[in-house]
Amino acid sequence: MSKLSRLSAENIEDDILRAHFFAIVMEYVNRSGNTDLFEYTIRLDEVYRADLVSYRAYATVELDWLVSLVCDVDDPMNPLPVGETIKLPPASWVRRSMRQFMDEMGL
Repeated sequence: MSKLSRLSAENIEDDILRAHFFAIVMEYVNRSGNTDLFEYTIRLDEVYRADLVSYRAYATVELDWLVSLVCDVDDPMNPLPVGETIKLPPASWVRRSMRQFMDEMGL
């Protein structure tokens, strides 16, 4: 049994499939008129802390990958956009869509 959180992107082990899932997430986030998203403004003390943004927005550090993805930051050494308001999907949507994706891909 995996010790990974159900919200961890590492549940999708294949890098190419994970990138495909990330594209699905970004399509959902960028869809106009999406009322399920909530807004979060990146604070100064979070500039290099996607895990802290995740904790403050979702009460878990497990969605740090999602914060980095939405902020278009692919290296943790690069700063998050301080003062920028980002739109994030609910954790329930992330888990449900990840499970659906994994089922469809036979993972």
